[in-house]
Order: sequence, then structure tokens, then C-alpha cells
Amino acid sequence: MARTQAKRRPFGVEPFSRRATVVWAVVVVALLAAGGFFMFDRLANGLSMAGATNAVPWGLWVAVYIWFSGLAGGLYLVSALVYLLRLPRFAPIARLALGGSIVSLVVSMIFIGIDLGAIRHSLGTLLFFHWSSPLAWEIKAYIFFMVVAIAQFALVLYNDRGARAAVAGAADGRKADTHRGNVNLVVRVLAGVGVATSFVGPPGGTGMFFAAVKTRGLWEGGITSVLFYVMAVVTAAAFLIVAYRLLCRLRGARPDEAACTGLARVLAASLFALALCVFFQLAPALLSDDPRIADAVAVMTGGYLAPLFWIGEIGLGFVVPAVLLALGAARRSPGMVTAASLSVMAGILALRYVLVVAGFSVPLLAGMAPPVYVPSLGEVMVALFVLGLGVALYGLAVRFLPLEAMGPGEGVMEKTAIAGNAAVFAGPVGNEKEAAR
Repeated sequence: MARTQAKRRPFGVEPFSRRATVVWAVVVVALLAAGGFFMFDRLANGLSMAGATNAVPWGLWVAVYIWFSGLAGGLYLVSALVYLLRLPRFAPIARLALGGSIVSLVVSMIFIGIDLGAIRHSLGTLLFFHWSSPLAWEIKAYIFFMVVAIAQFALVLYNDRGARAAVAGAADGRKADTHRGNVNLVVRVLAGVGVATSFVGPPGGTGMFFAAVKTRGLWEGGITSVLFYVMAVVTAAAFLIVAYRLLCRLRGARPDEAACTGLARVLAASLFALALCVFFQLAPALLSDDPRIADAVAVMTGGYLAPLFWIGEIGLGFVVPAVLLALGAARRSPGMVTAASLSVMAGILALRYVLVVAGFSVPLLAGMAPPVYVPSLGEVMVALFVLGLGVALYGLAVRFLPLEAMGPGEGVMEKTAIAGNAAVFAGPVGNEKEAAR
């Protein structure tokens, strides 16, 4: 039995405890059971169960979609610090970021799929292309981005096979080095292509799509694309801090403090940049009398969205994380940094929700009542169902894929002797700090 489990276990990864597996399964089943009926209603009866209207066609599902698509793009950008720029500090979280990017993109596409209407028509968006449609461009960019990420991840895993053979003495050392070098070059080229695609795919492409909506003054302008890009990096850094420490704790491994410190610095720097982006997005309302912008900002700061804006976006998104990060750095407290990351993820979700809904708060025709959007119970429960699918996918990924290992793809075996270093390559996360150096 133990031998069978060892064969199924990803190379270089210790198994989760039975308690952790049971908790994960219970969470997944609870989320799927809570939203199962509402998801069936959505598939059977369409969008009639949603709270969105003609005046506010985008709601909760779109807000969560751009949160996950931003997470996917941000995770890929963080992984590029290793696969493209070769920064060894971030090697312990490179695979976790790349694999999480693929899973996050799948979850985001599920969310936007259930919001687009008849799911049977989704195939048409893949087969047909309209040059003048920003949505058509975005869909093709998303698909291309996913293909690049999957191909890159597959090559990273393929490169492990040669390293394992070299460690066991089953292959010639010089030939294995040449093989690994060729594969790593392709991985690096793909990483560059993926980063370039991120400007028109996730996350930059989504911001460009919002900025192209000329009738919505809150979104129109180049700062929206930059805002989405920076939000993606913030979300990814926060997600990785939480996920990496959680996985290390569940596996009984010691996290690489250099990687954690690097992620905390990325989070702090990108959070400061995000605050500037939010200011410059709201500043036109203070400097001009354009009602398309001023009225939308008024709804955010003093209307029915004000509690979510001040408490969620500003409080949880900026103030609380800034304080916790400062205290965490001063006291060298990983718990405070993790708490700051959780606060950031909640605050960014509030920011995206407020941004989407407030954009529709100004009526297109004078004299019409300002629309008000409140998510229906069905929308919330369907979101929980898809979130359950996401938790299941993340769990399966870390269970069956070596997302916490390091190898030639991360530059580890290029800097250490192969012979006698099987423990460095195959060992748990806590032993990888020396390899990353």
C-alpha cells in the first residue's frame, strides 16, 4: 500500500495528512451542495434567476471573473520572475504560481461562461472571429495565453525526467545537461511570449476591454488598463503568500523565508502602485464636472456602494494591509503578513465589484433613474458552486502535480552538482532554500 501511494505521489512532494484531505473534501462538497440547485436552475432556465438587468448587465459573476482572471495573469507574471528573469529567490514558488495561473484561468472562464447567456452558443465565440469586436480579441488572447502556459508547464515537468535520470546515474551527464539547456531555453522563450500576451490577454486585455466602453466615463481612459494590471500583481502576491505558507504548514515543511520576504516586498510595492492608480482613476471626478464620472464616483463614495467602497476597498484593500505589513516587517511576524494578504484579497474583490457596478450607476439617457444593482440569492449561490469547483481544482493540482518542487526548469540543477543531490531536487519545500541559492 505504501509503495502504491509513493508511486502516485508527485516526485519530491510529501503527502498531505488524512485530516487535511478530509477538510478539503468537506469544503468542496459543502460549496457544491450549497449551490448545486441554483447552478442547475441557471443551466436549465438561463439568466432569469440573476439580479442583473438591462441597465446593469454585469454584476457579481463578472466581478468574480475579473478577480480570477487577474489572479491568473498576476500568478503568471510572478512565475516569470523565475522562468524569464531567472531570479532564484522566487524559485520555491515558481511552479505554484504557474500551475495556479492555469487553474485560475479555468475558473475565470467558468464564471464568464455562466454570465454570457446560453452556454451552447459559447462554441461560436471560439470558431468565429469579428475583427471589430474587443470581446473576440480578448477570447482569442485568453486561449492563446492558456496554451502557452500549459505548454510551458508541461516542459517544466518534462525537464524533471532528465534530471531524475541523471540523479540515478541512468544517463550521460553531458548529454543530460545539453538536453536540459535546450528545454530551459524553450521554457524561457514561452515565458517571454506569455508575458507579452498578458498585455492583451489576462490581465491587461480585460482592462483594455473595460476602457473601450466609451459610454462609461468611470472606465474610459488608459488608467483602467494599468489599474487591472497592477491589481493582478497585488492579488497574485497575496494569494501566493497565503497558499505557500498554508501548503508548507499542511506538509510539515519549513517555508523558504527568502521567497516569502520577496513576495511580501512585491505585495507592498504593487499595493502602493495600486493606490496611485485608484487615485488617478477617481481624480477626474474632482477636477471636472463631467457627470459620467462625477456621478459614478458619488455613488461609490456616498451612495449605496459607499460601505463596500470605504470598508472593503479602502479599509481591507489598503489601510489594514499597510498597517499589517508594516508591523509584520518590524516584528518579523509571518502571521501578520499572511493576515495582510487575506485582507488584500478581500479588498481587491470589493474593488473589482465596486468598479463594475459603479460603472453602470449613471443612466445613459438624461432623466432616467440611476440603476441600482443587488446580487440575487441565486447569483451568490452559483458563485459558491463555481468556487467549490475552483477549490477542487486547486486541491487536485497540489495533490497530483509537483507544484512545490524545484528542478532544472527553475534553474536549480544548473547551479548544483547532479550526483549525490537527489535530496535537493526531490526533497520537501523546506530543503530547497540551499538549492535556490
